[in-house]
Amino acid sequence: MKLFECINIVCSYTTIPVLNNISLTINNGDFIGIIGPNGAGKSTLLKCLARILAPVSGNIYYNGNDITAIPKKQYAQQVATVTEIEHLLPYTVESFVALGRFPHSSFGRYDDEDISIIDNAIAYCAINTIKNKKLTQLSSGELQRVNIARALAQSTQCILLDEPISHLDIRHTTAIMDILQDLHRNGSTIITIIHDINIASEYCSRIIGLKQGTIIFDDTPEKCITYHTIEALFDCICLVYNNPISNKPFVYPVPGHIQYNKHRQ
Repeated sequence: MKLFECINIVCSYTTIPVLNNISLTINNGDFIGIIGPNGAGKSTLLKCLARILAPVSGNIYYNGNDITAIPKKQYAQQVATVTEIEHLLPYTVESFVALGRFPHSSFGRYDDEDISIIDNAIAYCAINTIKNKKLTQLSSGELQRVNIARALAQSTQCILLDEPISHLDIRHTTAIMDILQDLHRNGSTIITIIHDINIASEYCSRIIGLKQGTIIFDDTPEKCITYHTIEALFDCICLVYNNPISNKPFVYPVPGHIQYNKHRQ
């Protein structure tokens, strides 16, 4: 069943398009990883889906309805967005997670159901022990779990994430991705930008490769993560093997290829 349908999306910040006639269907229950070089249009696409940015032309439909015709409060009740917290206001963890219930509440008043959902989101992301801490006291890994808990309090139907594992160590990266994988298994649609191709391969059911505002490929990791596609996407030289445990494709960059290309010119 279609959740999002993008038809001929063009988006730009200046006169130069960042997204070039993107057409894309996202189904209920997808776990999509968006990969591609810097400046490819990944965040722009996510902002369009989140209604943070309006396309110059084209249409985006959510559950068959033009997203511009859906009241913002109603849309926020169904689609949650996780972006970097740029300004760490002096919220406690619990009060920040509670912000996710704002689209569902009346004048910011939370009833017993709201409080239960907030508590469940905190427990789901294993942040009970830090719920009374201020955001300014948290590590990067803790802060990202809190950010996801806020999104869960808002909606578990569809979650959009802009680089949720950037700057995290391998332990916290795995913890965050395990949370997203569990949500996906329980029916949530997950759409996330990921720079780590191997993490995307391990967790996502579908990979979208963006380059210069155009979709280069859109398929399962097994079909689209090959050395041909990754080299074309990133203009690099790499090797691709299978992870011996999961059998998912695993990318190894080849060092020194920039110098090699220069010598050949």
